[in-house]
Amino acid sequence: MSVFPVVKGVRLRATKINSCGLPIGGEANRLVTDGFVSVELAPVMRDAQDLEQVNAEGAVCVTDRTPPTRKYYTVTVELCQVNTGLISMFNGWSQVLDYANNSVGFEDDDDVDSDYGVALEVWTGGRADDDCPTQENDSVFAATSTGQSHGYLLFGANEFTMGNVKVDANISTFTLTGRTIALSQWGRGPYNVVPTDAAGTAGRLLKPLDRDAHFLLQRTSIAPPPVTPGAAPVALDITGTFVDPKFYFGGPSGAPATDVAPEQVIPLSDAAAVAA
Repeated sequence: MSVFPVVKGVRLRATKINSCGLPIGGEANRLVTDGFVSVELAPVMRDAQDLEQVNAEGAVCVTDRTPPTRKYYTVTVELCQVNTGLISMFNGWSQVLDYANNSVGFEDDDDVDSDYGVALEVWTGGRADDDCPTQENDSVFAATSTGQSHGYLLFGANEFTMGNVKVDANISTFTLTGRTIALSQWGRGPYNVVPTDAAGTAGRLLKPLDRDAHFLLQRTSIAPPPVTPGAAPVALDITGTFVDPKFYFGGPSGAPATDVAPEQVIPLSDAAAVAA
C-alpha cells in the first residue's frame, strides 16, 4: 500500500494521440511545460436507477437498483501563458506564423476536434513517509534515484474548447476544457516514467492501462522530464525509435514490448541534443 500527498503541479507533458489513445508521431506533437496553473478532473456520472414493477393489485412485486456508472471526466486545464503550439495541440486550431515561419498566434475554428486529442502527464510534489526507507544492506548504493518521489497522473482527453478570454488590468489566464477518453492504445507509453528494478532504472509503465480506465495516478521515483527548450512543441518519433529489438507493443514471433523506451531527442541549434 502506498500513501502519499499530492502537492503542487511540478510539470506537464502533452502528447498528441488519436481517439484510441495511440501516440501520433509528428513534427510538433509533444511538449513539456511548467506554464500551467491547474489541471482538474471532474467525474460525469450516469445516475443510479431504481427499478420497480407492481402487480395487478398495485403492490410492488419486483424491486432492484442499477449502480451509478462513471461515463468520463471533464478536464479543465488553466494555462498561465499563451502557448500557441500547446493550444493548437489541444484543439487543432491553426497557428499564425510570422515572416520567419515562427508561430506568433492562433485562430479559432467552429468545429470541435474529436478525431485527435492529447495524453497529459502531470507530475506533482509532496514527500511521502516511505520515500527514504531504512536500509538493511549496501544494495542501496546501486540505485540511481535522488531519493525524492513524485505523484504521476496520466490521462487522455479530446474535444477541447477554449474558455472565456478576458483582457483587463489583471493577469489573464487561458482555460481549455475537454473530456477524457480511454487510453486503450497508449500501451505502456513512449516514455520512461517508472522504476523497473530495485536499482531505479527508468522505464515504461509496467503494464498498459485497463481498457476502460480513464486515468492513472501513482507514485514514482523517476524525476519529471525537463521543460522543452524554447517552449514550443517538438517532434515525436515512434516508428523511427521503436525498432527491433525495442518494440512498442511487440514484434514478430511473439517478441515482447521493450521495458525501456528509446530516447526522444530534441535537436538544438548548436547541434547538441536534450533527452526527453
